[in-house]
Amino acid sequence: MTAQQQALPLKVVFRGRLEFGSQRTYDMVLKHWNTRVENYFKADVLFTAEQVFSEEGYALTVPQQTLMSTQKRWRSTTALLHEVAQYALAGNVGAWWVANGKVLDQHLIEPNTDKAAVSEYLRGRDLVQQGGMEQASEALTSAIEKYANNALAYERRGYVNYKLKNYNDALYDFTKSIAIYAHNPEPFYGRGKINMLKNEWDSAILDFQNTIDRSLAVQPIYWLARLRKADCLYHAKRYAAAIPELKLYLQRSFSENDPNIRFRPKAEFLMAECEKLVKG
Repeated sequence: MTAQQQALPLKVVFRGRLEFGSQRTYDMVLKHWNTRVENYFKADVLFTAEQVFSEEGYALTVPQQTLMSTQKRWRSTTALLHEVAQYALAGNVGAWWVANGKVLDQHLIEPNTDKAAVSEYLRGRDLVQQGGMEQASEALTSAIEKYANNALAYERRGYVNYKLKNYNDALYDFTKSIAIYAHNPEPFYGRGKINMLKNEWDSAILDFQNTIDRSLAVQPIYWLARLRKADCLYHAKRYAAAIPELKLYLQRSFSENDPNIRFRPKAEFLMAECEKLVKG
């Protein structure tokens, strides 16, 4: 790739939060950031320390935003975020390079260290993927005991409780995750599913709209939330409001490994029913 090609503007999206847990660690990571920028990355980082670091909460926070970048600045920014993430006790930052509705590159930037709060969360998350729900719950509870403000651990434990049909516990965990950090889409999606089970359609609709607002159209959860929102509108007898959501969903082309692909027949059914009921 030529230098000219590398300098062409890219559309990149960042979103997330890393929590460091103490003044001492916060000071260390801020010093690391400033030293690396001054001595190595120079002007090739997309964020300044003042834009992302907050001493209140001892955190690095990147509100969801779309930026234009070069490949060099994209690589430098994600590299530095990966470095400082290793100081964190909890959280993550997502980074996406997108073009024409496709993801060309992405990073899930998170701590991966032997700190107990980190290792227990990662162990619990892995156990969830393997289907070991009871063991996952124990590991995630351990992570929360090690660091109480672990929004991601509460969300994953909420998912475990949902799968185990412990719905009241799941509702508590999803709501607690939101209370700690209200900018992740996953706990809203999980709580929306609980509200669907309770036939609380208006609350579920709000949760799925919050999921949509906090996710990207290149993420499966964005479209899963749109379909569930439409399903709730249908059950709430708001058929005309459901139709635009279903049109958007049905116009989307999903890859074979996207979980949305298996729900297309359901969307088609809901669309037919809503159109029939609107016509009366």
